[in-house]
Amino acid sequence: MASSAVAKKWQAYECELLADKYFDGDSFWVKTDRKSTYVFRLYGVDCAETDKRFLERLATQAKQFNIPQNDVVLWGEKAKKFTKKFLEEKFTVYTRKEKARGAGEKIRYYALIVNADGERLDEALVKAGLARVYGFHASWNEPFWGDAKVKMPRDCDRFDFERRLKRLEKKAQNDKVGVWQR
Repeated sequence: MASSAVAKKWQAYECELLADKYFDGDSFWVKTDRKSTYVFRLYGVDCAETDKRFLERLATQAKQFNIPQNDVVLWGEKAKKFTKKFLEEKFTVYTRKEKARGAGEKIRYYALIVNADGERLDEALVKAGLARVYGFHASWNEPFWGDAKVKMPRDCDRFDFERRLKRLEKKAQNDKVGVWQR
């Protein structure tokens, strides 16, 4: 899967959140400036579930976040609220249209999300203690963000991407931020 991601070119979309559609902290519907709609899932992070139907997933997340299973959805709602606020203004989606699994009928694609201040949503969620490092990690070997003011290295392999997020996660855990406050 990682090799096919390297082969695809990055695409950028100016977007707005479709808050009337189902979304959670790490996966959401957007409308692009070209009037298309997509479902995107963040590279490299996992927020607590907001849907009580996935009992096995809730149990796994409770264990990973070291919280009672009954608290998983509460933290999922906090991550959803954070994401909604982060995506209040127009934002940029960078994607290679690499498919991400999901329960919905519409195909989800992995993406990096950058707000107008140049902040990445994946990093912001981890810093806030609302996401764990998990899943498919992005990589690139050329800048693809044009003039956008975003702080990303020119080259980044999937291990560098994961290490950066892991450092942020460890800091959130040490500082007892968000879900790690126990």
